[in-house]
Amino acid sequence: MNLNNDVSLTEGLPKTVVIVGGSIAGLMHAIVLARLGHSVHILESNPSSEREDQGAGIMARERMHEYMTTYELSKQPYSVESPHIQIINSQGGVKRILKGKQQMTSWNILYYRLRANFDGLRSEYCLEIPEHGGPAHGKSIFDAGKTVTDITYSDGLVTVHFDDANADSGSIHADLVIGVDGPRSTVRQILEPSSGLKYAGYVVWRGLVSEQDVSLETRNIIGEKITVFAAAHNYMLLNTIPGYDGSLMPGQRLLNYVWYWNCDEDSQDLEDILTDSDGNKHHNTVPIGKIREEVWAKQKDYAIKYMAPAFAELVNKTTQPFVATVREGSASRAAFYDGKVLLVGDALTAMRPHIASSTNQAAVNALLLGKVIEGDLTLAEWERQSLQYGEITALKSVLIASWYLSGYTATLYTLANYGRTVISHYLSDWWHS
Repeated sequence: MNLNNDVSLTEGLPKTVVIVGGSIAGLMHAIVLARLGHSVHILESNPSSEREDQGAGIMARERMHEYMTTYELSKQPYSVESPHIQIINSQGGVKRILKGKQQMTSWNILYYRLRANFDGLRSEYCLEIPEHGGPAHGKSIFDAGKTVTDITYSDGLVTVHFDDANADSGSIHADLVIGVDGPRSTVRQILEPSSGLKYAGYVVWRGLVSEQDVSLETRNIIGEKITVFAAAHNYMLLNTIPGYDGSLMPGQRLLNYVWYWNCDEDSQDLEDILTDSDGNKHHNTVPIGKIREEVWAKQKDYAIKYMAPAFAELVNKTTQPFVATVREGSASRAAFYDGKVLLVGDALTAMRPHIASSTNQAAVNALLLGKVIEGDLTLAEWERQSLQYGEITALKSVLIASWYLSGYTATLYTLANYGRTVISHYLSDWWHS
């Protein structure tokens, strides 16, 4: 497969594009392609077009911010700015400050802003629907309740097979298919069955608490700063994100935290965490509202005994905790079937969440793909840069995890591996330049 001379994506508009996965990363790619005149059909397995709250804060890093500036046409503020990162001690005092501003937002506000830009969905997060990007804007379809079962390729045409929420089956022919269906990607499993996910050795607890529900002392300690506290073999990071309705007003926003907790894969601790209140055992996550009271009580007790008071307060005021195992994995390639099927975002590289770059990865993939469509970049170079970004960023995240969760030996090993990879990619960049 020679992707350097491929012109199939740049000639003969409009193309029929199927995007498998309608979350944030899928919408980002859909908007880029629709703005360039392509007909875009999103297949989303979730039966509801209007998604429930995902309980997640998102860091809008530099490429994500570039994407929003370029493609989000409402131009309304969407993030809370953190002036720096502060690391605090067990009494709540500041141990260290890491300089650098960061933009914090939420899954909800990004999803509904992007939906407004893609297919005009109105919500409390975007009441004024922006004009689509000019007369060239292609057809935009968001098709919920469609679970992809297979992808076939014949005579230069890709066919996507799916089941719908009514147990009926169907298929769509496409000039281009983009797999962006998350870490446990069906598309990746179809294309590379051996590329599974590996358990990283710990889980992540998440929680949201309204600013108005915490003490003034805690609000003053946190402010709008990303705040980190580390205990023995676990650590927590918290930040301020927009409110449930997208509000950026102080007092109406949310305090969002992620708490990394070591659990051996075959341990009783992990089994207890992943067994829900109905006695069902889960592999990756427990549905919101189904975490057993005694399991969460154990976490709350630990927070009171060992964590800084502000963090303990947040944990004990969390009414809907969420927990998931941390897993990682990646595909060996990003382009398949003569460049007619692409993997992007977490479907390409499922990385640990410590440096909050999953959304940034999707932005990198989408922005680069736009250059391919416009003829400014070859598909081969898009694939090389996409794989490189995923590998380097995933290793950065492992480095942070090693420092806080695994100790010096693991950190030194990861640092050496990271250094070798950076040098390898530097040489690759030099060669290709």
